[in-house]
Amino acid sequence: MHFVTHASCRICLSVISFAVLCSTVSSQSKTERAFANSVSTPRLLGQVRDLVRFGSRTGGTRSGDKAVSYLVEQFRKAGFTPVVEKDPKRLAYELKNWSLKVQSPPSLRNLVRNEWVGAYSPSVPNTTASLVYLHQPENAPSIGLKNKALLIDAAVSNKTYRRLAEAGVLCLLLTSPNLEGAYSDWAMISDLPESEKNLIPLFNLSRNNGLRLKKVLMDSVEVILNFSVRSAIDSGSPKTVIATLKGESERYFLICAHGDSDSGGPGADDNASGVSAVLETARILQALVKNGRIPRPKFSLRFAIWGTEIYSTEHFVRRHADEVANIHGVLNLDEVGTGATRNCIYFESNDVGYNAHLLRTLEAVGEEFVGKRGYWSESTTNPSQGGTDSYVFFPRYLARLKLPELEIPAITIYTGAWNELKALQQTPGWSSKAWKGHPDTVYVDYSAYYHSSLDVPATTTEKEPFNMSGAVKALGIGLLRLAW
Repeated sequence: MHFVTHASCRICLSVISFAVLCSTVSSQSKTERAFANSVSTPRLLGQVRDLVRFGSRTGGTRSGDKAVSYLVEQFRKAGFTPVVEKDPKRLAYELKNWSLKVQSPPSLRNLVRNEWVGAYSPSVPNTTASLVYLHQPENAPSIGLKNKALLIDAAVSNKTYRRLAEAGVLCLLLTSPNLEGAYSDWAMISDLPESEKNLIPLFNLSRNNGLRLKKVLMDSVEVILNFSVRSAIDSGSPKTVIATLKGESERYFLICAHGDSDSGGPGADDNASGVSAVLETARILQALVKNGRIPRPKFSLRFAIWGTEIYSTEHFVRRHADEVANIHGVLNLDEVGTGATRNCIYFESNDVGYNAHLLRTLEAVGEEFVGKRGYWSESTTNPSQGGTDSYVFFPRYLARLKLPELEIPAITIYTGAWNELKALQQTPGWSSKAWKGHPDTVYVDYSAYYHSSLDVPATTTEKEPFNMSGAVKALGIGLLRLAW
């Protein structure tokens, strides 16, 4: 018989605990490397190109339905049994084709290149009109505008739009705003009121083209335009595609992205990039489970591509009201395809206290892999900015939907937001070691092609493919630490 002292027991237990810890860490590290090594940048880029080819993917349109069919096919190929959920019908706009040309003077015939039609512009046949510049259309008299095309510097109110249309104006040409690094040779997309009764179309011009037309007109040179629009404005049901990786618990993480181009433009970065990242993450995790590299997760993973930003998210919450309390956390991807000034991955919203566990996990991933080959140069958390699907899950929004007040952790992962650089005061206690800027300030990178006619693969995702692959790696490694 051997007698073991308390001290030697403690030593043995410590050695065993350390060995188990090392084994767990080593296993986790191998799994995370396996996930990261499985990320395919060519596939991410290809999925964006495929989605953009369908058009703006607006929910309730043929373009949106084509994207839904594609998503269902991609999830099935990855081994899922996807479900398609239809939202209540709403007014939807689909731009089929359009033209805008300068007939005279001849020197401007090649002017129009990267312009775009505003959503809810009605169909108009091939039309010719003389162009007039109006500095302050809100205050201008309506006389003398019949059968004219009108060049304006800023969007007009609904009341002024109606007055100009009734005065006989045939179309509006809106010059893009003056923002450094954006919209110089491409158009910011502004829309008309959401209505099937709009009378005249809106064409969005690049900043440079708007200024050039204005200068020619102010030099008393007549400008003759030729234009047409073919569009469809009708009620339709946006469709959300959901695929589930079943875990040990009914509680689940919701990984999501809006499937439409909410601007009505090509929408490569906003938000085909987010959709592609969700597809890639789902595919890799499913494969790791199927191949026995990892067990079933403790928490289920539900991957959702919303038919329409915000609207579809709201109706998901309403439709699943009896199980919303089972959501363990929401990870939303929106604009992970570009960044104008930094190679940074952002995790939002750190000013919401119950987001701490989600964000601390992602912050640790950001800090651990920063600067490594195939990852990111910077990462940080940041306070709330609003404007994306994750906010639908916050108590204030749930109250608007007449649902019980719940604290559902909900964050957004992105690499650029909005159309100009923003400086936000960092939430106290959230300065990341992976952030290269001042610890008290977060500079939110932007997309030069935000809501524009050139939010296409060539200028965003193809130009900076490391953004999408980095977002997938951060999300996937984060989920491995959160759900397993």
